[in-house]
Amino acid sequence: MMEGGLFPAPVLDVAGAQALRAADCKRMFAVHGLFYDVPIGGATWSCRSVLELIAHDLVPAGDPSPVLSRRPDLLVVMMNPGSSRSVEPSFTPPRVDGPRAIKAVRTLVETVPDTTQYQVMKVMAARGWRHARVLNLSDLRETKSPNLFRHVQALAGLPDGDAHSIFSDARRDELLGHIGPAQGSPPVILGWGRHKTLFPLAEKCLAALKGRVTVGVRAPEGPLAYAHPSPMMQKAKDAWIERILGLLDEAGL
Repeated sequence: MMEGGLFPAPVLDVAGAQALRAADCKRMFAVHGLFYDVPIGGATWSCRSVLELIAHDLVPAGDPSPVLSRRPDLLVVMMNPGSSRSVEPSFTPPRVDGPRAIKAVRTLVETVPDTTQYQVMKVMAARGWRHARVLNLSDLRETKSPNLFRHVQALAGLPDGDAHSIFSDARRDELLGHIGPAQGSPPVILGWGRHKTLFPLAEKCLAALKGRVTVGVRAPEGPLAYAHPSPMMQKAKDAWIERILGLLDEAGL
């Protein structure tokens, strides 16, 4: 993997990071994702496996897909892609034959950023990081959390039913291709929320990340619960930024 780098602008303090607006974030970073449709359990699911938040000047002209081969400055694991979508309304994701074929999807497309991604961008700007790779416990593109939890529960008992997660056994090689070896790994921010339905996937995630530096805002629901980066209230969003930056300070990052 190619090495990441530092953003040329001065590193921001907590208040400076919190004050960044969506327009500021979009000027600094491009957003590209890997989308696909896959049959699991007799249904076809719309998914996104990887999201790349990266400084514009690091994106190759014409085809951004070589970004997938870079070593990012930061890894982030969240809940699911939510409403993530291509900026091109006519875009149709490729359909793969099954979970083990997902790793063959290598065409990055530009996506519409959201408030959660802006939170990550603010952390990146504060640290001078130019490239973050975002994975999720589930690849399912579902905007409503209760529906996601219901889908995850329904799929859990099926053969390869957890393959909507990049942390499933069926997708181990694909995962390693995106996160690289533990030695020299970039730090990992954990922020998949608090719902117990996701805890089995969270356990698989933490096992896969063993040996890496992980930070996350602990939630009271248990040792597998990590606060989501973008709670509803702005004050809570700012508090998450402050806490994550503090945890990175404590980790010497």
